[in-house]
Amino acid sequence: MFGMTKKQFLKKSKNCLKDTGIQLILIRKIFIRESGGEIDIDETYRELDNLRKNMEKIFFRYERLSPPSKCKPLQIKILKTLIIFQDALVANSEYLILSKKGLPGEARAEMVKSMEMMEHFREKFRKLSQKVDLYLR
Repeated sequence: MFGMTKKQFLKKSKNCLKDTGIQLILIRKIFIRESGGEIDIDETYRELDNLRKNMEKIFFRYERLSPPSKCKPLQIKILKTLIIFQDALVANSEYLILSKKGLPGEARAEMVKSMEMMEHFREKFRKLSQKVDLYLR
C-alpha cells in the first residue's frame, strides 16, 4: 500500500476532531469555573498543563499522517485550528500566572484574550467537523 486513501484519512480526521472535542469540553469546564471565580490557581494550572500535553499528542499524531494530495488542504486547516486551541490554552495559563502574581488587570486581559481565541476555535472546529462528516457520507 502506497499511502492513505481518502476515506482512511477522513476517518483519522474524524477521530482527531472527536479527541479534540473531548479536550474542548474539559477546557470549557475550567473557563466556567474561572468566570465564576471558583479556582484553585495551582490545580487549574495543572489541569491546563495536562490539556496542553493531550493537545500536543493529538496534534503530532495528526500531523504525521500522509493524506492523499487532494486532502492536504483539509489537513492544514485542521492543524491550524488545533494551533488556535493550543494558543488559547497558553493564554489561559498566562492568565493564571498573572493572577498568582497579583496582577488583576493584566490577568483579566489574558482571560478575555483566551476566551476570544476559544470562541474563534469553536467556530472553525464546528465548520471542520461538519465538513468531515459531509465528506464521510
